[in-house]
Amino acid sequence: MKRFFHWTLIVLLSSGLLACTGTPLLANMATRSVTVPADRLQQALAQRFPIKQRVADVLELEVLPPRLSLLPASNRLATDIDLNVVDRLMGGRYSGSFSFDFGLRFEPSDNTIRMTAARVNSISLAGVPEPYQTAITKNAPKLAERLFDNRVLHQFSDKDLSLVNGLGLEPGEISVTPDGLKVTLVPRPLSRNP
Repeated sequence: MKRFFHWTLIVLLSSGLLACTGTPLLANMATRSVTVPADRLQQALAQRFPIKQRVADVLELEVLPPRLSLLPASNRLATDIDLNVVDRLMGGRYSGSFSFDFGLRFEPSDNTIRMTAARVNSISLAGVPEPYQTAITKNAPKLAERLFDNRVLHQFSDKDLSLVNGLGLEPGEISVTPDGLKVTLVPRPLSRNP
């Protein structure tokens, strides 16, 4: 999941701060915010998929490109992900989907973007025998929510934030709008100046 957002968040603060709004950052300083358009977020995500991974030499997991949705009324993002699973022990092949939503926050103590209040909406795997499907449906959402809540999506290096820090600012509130993500830039406390 960390890779899932790595390039999206690089877009958010590097190209986003410099070019997403179509105006240079300094010309936009009066508002002290930058909007990263939804189509740019989706493009950044799509470039990083599909992801294939083995889980404990038992399962082969293929995660297909996610579909990102903006939920401005609740200030959250939603993600629908299709996946394919191969059970290497029993030879079963399953396809399914996973849907969850979450908020975002910037953690200035370690320059990270973190998920907040992750909530699983659905998990399903077609063709899985009924007893296993029930177990997946009952237990997987709780486990996934614990896994995703407060999860670090990206940690910015000093280089990533050098322009913003040089202006005495840092990312603040991240708001979901109908058009994309709005990142408010706030004054950087003196105790954290580089």
